[in-house]
Amino acid sequence: MIGRVLKRGSRVYGVLWYLYGPGKKCTHSNPHLVSGWRHPAELEPPLRDNGKPDFRRLTGLLEQPLALLGDHAPAKPVSHSTVRAAPDDPDLGDGAWMRIAGEIMDRTGLSRYGEEDEGVRWVAVHHGENHIHIVAVLARQDGRRARLDNDFYRIGEVCRDIEKEYGLQVVARADRTAADRPTRAEQEKAARADRAEPARVTLQRQVAAAARRRRHCAAGGSARRALATASAASAS
Repeated sequence: MIGRVLKRGSRVYGVLWYLYGPGKKCTHSNPHLVSGWRHPAELEPPLRDNGKPDFRRLTGLLEQPLALLGDHAPAKPVSHSTVRAAPDDPDLGDGAWMRIAGEIMDRTGLSRYGEEDEGVRWVAVHHGENHIHIVAVLARQDGRRARLDNDFYRIGEVCRDIEKEYGLQVVARADRTAADRPTRAEQEKAARADRAEPARVTLQRQVAAAARRRRHCAAGGSARRALATASAASAS
């Protein structure tokens, strides 16, 4: 499972319009909310007469806390991140994605469990290909400015725990002992190329896998040599 923090934006409506649209690099299929600061059934955009979603109510609700900050509101208050299962993982249902999104928002401190009416307002959109987009407005409902520190690492921690719990392919690596995190420019470049991760992260993962194979082979060779030595000693 791979998490990415994307470039912040200034317009909630534009992000929602893209996530519910047809897609560019990949086709969006059945876009819908799977989670949010309220139950997704309360927040799902209704359809207009032409069959297209009407984002006006949801946009207004998401942006309401910005008014409390006034001049202290950030210039680009729209946080956007993605979480994607590995290609060989089974499809995760809406229930699993709801929990994953909730865990991310809790651990980043943006919307902790039990404090949904105090933290930021956010939604998670699923539109196929076993991944979700989390969109949050960086203004808390209690009037304080949202603090967003180490969100990349917190998302990585959630990904690692979900991999273990659901028995998914282990790809998440985001801790303090790992290599330097990808820069925002690297993440944006990967997003434009529709890659699940920056090229440098893929290379690091391949190098680590090769190192594990070498250690495994070396351990096997040592075991064979030890066995041969023991057999020779017993024969003599």
